[in-house]
Amino acid sequence: PPAGNESFVLMQPWEFGRLPRDWIEPILDRVDEVWAYTRSVERAYVSSGIPAERVKIVPPGVDPDRFRPGLAPLPLATKKSVKFLFVGGTIPRKGIDVLLAAYRAAFTAADDVCLVVKEFGAGTFYRGATSEAQLAAHRADPNAPAIEYLTADLTDDELPRLYAACDVLVSAYRGEGFSLPALEAMACGKPVIVTAGGPTDDFVPPAAGW
Repeated sequence: PPAGNESFVLMQPWEFGRLPRDWIEPILDRVDEVWAYTRSVERAYVSSGIPAERVKIVPPGVDPDRFRPGLAPLPLATKKSVKFLFVGGTIPRKGIDVLLAAYRAAFTAADDVCLVVKEFGAGTFYRGATSEAQLAAHRADPNAPAIEYLTADLTDDELPRLYAACDVLVSAYRGEGFSLPALEAMACGKPVIVTAGGPTDDFVPPAAGW
């Protein structure tokens, strides 16, 4: 906590419905206000015993000068016409296995579609937990629909151009605090497919996604 009488604000997204028990007493004792990204994060704090009047919704945003329609598409290797995009760590919480199963059920190698997977955190915060092996097995199957797997870091200019290069963003998450790629894609004029009942309920209207 800060010294003296200064306010102590905690901004900690939480994706799992209830807080760890060890967090609750320190928050009650020391934190003046919790800033939650979304109503689902707010519910996680309040249902865990944090008074509702101490939890405020303060969502993140995107830079509209960077994320906007009309950008030059980032060059991709695929020649398929329709490109679905996944952006994030390929970990169970983000539903990569759900996405791969649905993609495989819906399409085959003969279909004019590609799933572009932009991996984040494989060598850092998600090290050892990502799905490279499952993606490699999928890509090695000649009957499976196409996947382009991107692992290289993108610059601040290249990430919005990746959205511009694809047609639909898919975020089949099990748990998220916000799902910033969904908002970034929408800012670039792209529709999104997201999990119902989670944080994206706050900002994905029917006109912009499924």
